[in-house]
Amino acid sequence: ALALQQINASRKNDNASIWPAQWLLGLTGKSVQNVLRSNPAAREAYIADFEEAVAEAAAKCRTEMGDLQMTLGYLQDQEGRKAALNWQGITRLTTAIGSATLTIRGSDKSIYGKLFERLILGSILSIMGFERVNPLTNTKTEKVFWLSDSSDLRESDATLLLSPGKLARFDIGFIGPGNSEISKDKLSRYAREIERDGIIHNSVTFIVVDRLPKTGKTEQAAKNIEAEIIQMSWQRWPKLLAQRVEDRLGYTHELSNIPNDQMSKYLEQKLAPVAIQDFLIGVSPADLQADAEIETEELD
Repeated sequence: ALALQQINASRKNDNASIWPAQWLLGLTGKSVQNVLRSNPAAREAYIADFEEAVAEAAAKCRTEMGDLQMTLGYLQDQEGRKAALNWQGITRLTTAIGSATLTIRGSDKSIYGKLFERLILGSILSIMGFERVNPLTNTKTEKVFWLSDSSDLRESDATLLLSPGKLARFDIGFIGPGNSEISKDKLSRYAREIERDGIIHNSVTFIVVDRLPKTGKTEQAAKNIEAEIIQMSWQRWPKLLAQRVEDRLGYTHELSNIPNDQMSKYLEQKLAPVAIQDFLIGVSPADLQADAEIETEELD
C-alpha cells in the first residue's frame, strides 16, 4: 500500500521515488509497460496477483526448508520494536532485489527476453503439431521447427519447415514507448525467398508483438514484404496465428477453429504434455548474451 501510494504521489520522471516503490511490487519500468500496459487502472489487479504469488512462494519455502525468521536488529519503530522478516518478508525482499537488478543491468533483461521468446514460440509451434529439431543435425523435411541461437544459422527467433520449399520464419518481441518501431526494424531483415542447403524456399514471415504502435509504419513495412503481424494483446492470438498459418502455408490445424470460449481450456490441455524445459536445453547464458547483443547492435 505504501509503495502504491508513493508511485501515485511522485512526479512522472522522479525515478528516485518511483523505482524503489516499483521494486517492492516486483516491477521495473519495462514491466510496467509490458505487464500493466502503462495503465494505472491495472495496478490493483496486478497487486492482488503479486500478493498471492508471494504467499505461495513463502509457503513452499516453509514446507521445503522449515520455518525461518530473520531479525533486522537495527530497524526499530518508535516503540522500540525490531522489524522481523519471516519467509513472506524474505520473499518480498529478494523479489525487490531482483527487480532492482533488472533495472540496473539492462543486458540481463535482454537475456530473460530471449528465454521468453523461446518458451512462447516453442510452445505454440508444438501445440500446432510441429516437432522441434536441431538444425545442425536435422534430416527431416516436414513439420519441423528450430529455435534461434547465436550461430551463423540465426535467421529469426524460430524457423518452421512445413515441407520442402515451404518455410516460415517467426520473430517475437515487446514494443514499448522507447522502441515503438522495433517490429518495423525486424521486418527489414526478411525476404520472401531464402536458400538453405542448396534449396530455394518460399518464405513467409510472422511477427508476433504485444501490440502495434499507432504510427502505421510497421504495418506498411509488413505489407511491403507480404508478412503477417500477430498482436498478443488480442486474448486469442494463438488462434489467429493458426488461421494466418493456414492462409499463407495451407497447413490446417484444429486450433484455428476452436470456439473462443473453449480456447483457454484447450491451450492448457495441449500445453500440459509439452516439455517446455527442452526449449532451453543447450542454451547457455553466453549464447543468450551474444544473441541479445546482436539484436541491440542491429537496432542501434
